[in-house]
Order: sequence, then C-alpha cells, then structure tokens
Amino acid sequence: MVTKFADFSLRFDRKGQLDANDKESTGLIEIRMYYNGKASYKSTGYRITQDQWNKKKNAPKDALMNRNIQTMISEYQTFESEFRAIHKTFSIEDLKRKDQPVPEPPQKKTSFTDFFREQLDIEKPLKQPSLRTRRLTFDYFKEFRSEVSFDEINNDLIKAFNSFLHEKRKKNGKPLNLNTIAKHHKHVRKYILEAIKSRHIAIIDNPYLHIKIPKQDSESNYLTEEELQRFEELTFSESELLLERSRDMFLIACYTGLRFSDVYKINPTHLYNTLEGLELNYQAGKTQKFGQKFLYLLFGGKPQQIARKYINSENKALFKGLTNPKVNLQLKIIAKRANVQKATKFKDSRNTFANIMSTKVPITVVQDEMQHSLLSTTQGYLKRNPEFKKKALAKIKWE
Repeated sequence: MVTKFADFSLRFDRKGQLDANDKESTGLIEIRMYYNGKASYKSTGYRITQDQWNKKKNAPKDALMNRNIQTMISEYQTFESEFRAIHKTFSIEDLKRKDQPVPEPPQKKTSFTDFFREQLDIEKPLKQPSLRTRRLTFDYFKEFRSEVSFDEINNDLIKAFNSFLHEKRKKNGKPLNLNTIAKHHKHVRKYILEAIKSRHIAIIDNPYLHIKIPKQDSESNYLTEEELQRFEELTFSESELLLERSRDMFLIACYTGLRFSDVYKINPTHLYNTLEGLELNYQAGKTQKFGQKFLYLLFGGKPQQIARKYINSENKALFKGLTNPKVNLQLKIIAKRANVQKATKFKDSRNTFANIMSTKVPITVVQDEMQHSLLSTTQGYLKRNPEFKKKALAKIKWE
C-alpha cells in the first residue's frame, strides 16, 4: 500500500488583512498543511506587501525569504517521517507538535490477559450480540490462569485450557458441550490473531495453526407451516402480556428472518408507510449490512399486522424490555400450549424463515433476505427440510 504524506503549500494574506488602498500594507505568509481531509496553518513570521508576492508561483519574490520558508517546510516533512517511523501512525494534529519533544511510544505490553481485556473494552460500544459470550470466555480464561504473557501463548497452554473447559461445570452441574467449548476457543483464537496483527505474537507462534478443536453437528429446529399456524392461533389473557409479546416477537422473526438483536431494535422510526404497505429499513447488528423488508409482502402481510400492533407514539422499540433468555423461557410455555413437540428457541425463527421461504421462492431470494454473502450458507439451513423435497417432488410429471 502506498503511504500518503501531508501536502504543504503557501498562503498569502489568508485572513484578508491587506489594505487595497495602502501600498505599504502587509499580509502574513503562512504554511498550509493538508492531510486526510484536514488543514492546518503555521505562520512563517514573514509579512510582505502585495507587490512582493508572486501570484503565479505562489511564493514570495525574494529568493532568500523563499529559501528560508522552504527550509521550514522541509523541517515539517522530516518531522512527519520521523513521527511515522516511531508511532506507526500520523494525523494533521501531530504536526502541531513539531517543536515539542516527541514522546516515546508506549512500551509493548507483556500480558495477553491485559490485551484480551482491552480488546473487549474496545468492542463494548459496538453492542455486538456475542459480546456477552466473549466476556464469559475471558472470565474462564482468567479462572484458568490469572495472568498469561504473550510469550506463554503456545500449544501446551491451549491444550491445558481445553482440558480446563472440559472439566468446567455450569451452574446446574452439567459439563460444557463440545460446541460451547469450541466457541470459547474461537474467541481466544480471535484475540490471538488480534495480538498477531499488533505484533505482540509472531504468526508462526499461533497455536491454533496446529490444534483442531472438535465440534459436534447440531440440528437446529424449525417450525413447519402447520406448527407456525398453531403459534399464530394462540390467544392470551390480559395477565399474560409477556407471553403474548414473546410470541409476537418470535413470529416477527419467523416472518422476516431477522436475528434477535435486529428484531429487538425495531422502533417506529424504522417503519415506513408506503402506498403498498409497511416497509422496514434496518442495519444488521452482526454484519452491519443495511437491509429492507417489505412487511406487507412477507407471509401474506402477517409481520405488518404485528408491527402495527406495537407501533407507539413515543418511538420506543416495539419489543423493549424483552431479552433472549426471557423470551426463550416463554417459548417453552408457548410451544407446549401450541402442542409443538420441539425444544423451540428464538434462534429457530431464522431456520423457520429459511425453510418455509425456500419452498415458495428461488433460493437466491432467500439468500438475499437473510443477507448471506455465500449461497452455501443459505443452503446449510435447508439440508434437512423434508417439505422442500416433498414440494419439489410433487411438481414432477411422471407421465
């Protein structure tokens, strides 16, 4: 990648102090420093008349004065090069520090544990859905070894951490399953890679280059159209508002394919009334991709009906106050009432959307609705959908 350096030029009488009626009136010559969309000005200390300024060359006519100013510019350019070499970064504000002592860069950290913690703090404002599990990984890592230096990151340490996770017990006394353990390794590997990018660890010392963490195949549940209808037909008493809101939040996700974090963020400002019906504009929290949902076209307009049910004048989130664990607890009750013999969880809504939609529209439309970059990712949701096969086979004319 080509490094771009600051651009330097001269400005005469930038503040318009010259008096046009006074030939002896003088204006200040300044050095303009421009970088990355920002400009800063530094006085040369020279003031000259209009006749002493060469407009065509944008420089003073006096050769000695011009040489002295070019020397000043050269000193700024040297400062910039030295600053970049020391700090590996640069901004226009740094040029103002030219005549100040350049502080030494902070000492390289020796603790991977501190680096891990700092990375989590950096990610905190992003409100990533997985941040809570990453923090749990950090807690486990600290419990495993209170302090780990960068030099200690090796195969033996990761193998020992793996043994620790296998011996770890949840609050209910049950061991962590293989996929949970694999997820914790995934998080540790992520921050080791970040440490490599920051040059705290050499690429060749990445232990995950040589260690493979096993996972077990898990088949996510999804509701059939008939089971989804049973959820839709449930009625609730006035005292069961939490159950009803949880059911409706789950249904919105089934109808749109949105993740929990994205459904949770929907508020009236994201919804638009068009001539055809209600549209939802959103930005996915996990991928940061922007998307649009035509609620009046999905599942016969059912998501539009639910959205309108919860639109409020205060512009509050439609499902404010509902958390994923809280909704999952309600879904156990709801599934039982609907006589659905599946361990239904909120994440099953996305599988439900994919599997039902795949029987009605081309797979590429499903891919776009789910914001998948790769078609194979979408296909991974459909490999165990008998309804998809049944409808495809039913269309065959055997004669």
